[in-house]
Amino acid sequence: MRNKRSIIHILIAIVFASLAMGCKENVTEIMALTGATPLAYMKNVPAGLTLSVNGQVKKDYEFSASALRALATTTVRTREVSRDGKFFGTYAYTGIPVIHLLEGIAPAEPKKGEFDRPLDMVVTFSSKSGKSASFSYGELTMADDAFPVILAYDRREILPTEKKTKEAYTHNVYRENLKGFRIICPGDTTNARYLDDVSVMTLGRLTVSLEGTPGMTKGSKCGSDAITCMKDGVSAPGAFAGIPRMKVGGWVKMGHGRGYKGISTVQGFSLPEFLKRNFPGCGPDDYFMFIGCDGYRSIFSGMEIFEHVYGDSMIIMDRVDGKGPQGGLTLGPMKDYFIDRCVRGLTHVVIIEQTK
Repeated sequence: MRNKRSIIHILIAIVFASLAMGCKENVTEIMALTGATPLAYMKNVPAGLTLSVNGQVKKDYEFSASALRALATTTVRTREVSRDGKFFGTYAYTGIPVIHLLEGIAPAEPKKGEFDRPLDMVVTFSSKSGKSASFSYGELTMADDAFPVILAYDRREILPTEKKTKEAYTHNVYRENLKGFRIICPGDTTNARYLDDVSVMTLGRLTVSLEGTPGMTKGSKCGSDAITCMKDGVSAPGAFAGIPRMKVGGWVKMGHGRGYKGISTVQGFSLPEFLKRNFPGCGPDDYFMFIGCDGYRSIFSGMEIFEHVYGDSMIIMDRVDGKGPQGGLTLGPMKDYFIDRCVRGLTHVVIIEQTK
């Protein structure tokens, strides 16, 4: 009996080895039989593509194509529309989620030690032509993986399957494959941050006056029941009148450093509406610094608040499980994977306007 089992195991191993050796041929045969071409397939970073990383980092990096090939990739489908409503097409992109790069890059702490976490940093991608697209550090590292920002190197059109329609289809603006890296933002509702020929990623901080805001005091048990809004050094009380209230259930609280903290139902005010009410004319090209009574702070891009599918779920909490939250008013990006961008005891919101 043992000899028979050994023979069977050997035969099974031979069959699997044969299948592995002929996997390319098998896939080709399946495609020939079904007429379907998979949208997701193995494709390496092309030779010659490189990425430089600089700015407020502990060391600069020069990633070669071979080094980037060591990182896990993914394929995502996009429907690309401009802010003015122009349709740019539907595509499948293969590339490297930016979080995979940032996980291996150590940000440099400020020399003056104003803050010891990178959540007040901005990540900017620059193209060879000098154009750029920026993100908050937090939206690239703390958000969930449903809509990853991707450094793409391969693009394929997604076309209708009906033969006559496919042959005459003209709605995809881009017909050729990528020739360099392209930043893809599948969670953005517009293509404003899509950027071709990316060659540099820079970590940095925006220039902003924080005079009059709380300094960093670790372990503080302070709280806040009011918010001060600041623009160009001028302060005004934050107004809540007329701002829609929200209720969000099933909020899984997972800390980056300390892990699971429970599941809650929260209530509060719509963050996008609060910003529109208190900073008239603000929009996706601006940035917002949220500061707690203990000096803890997070920076958010206007894009993730106003032109991202998760923006409408962001909230200023005043109730958690039917009670006032610890520390009072709290910023809550409800769709983040980690809760680290929540700002407890929220006292100040500072707008950092950018050149339009």
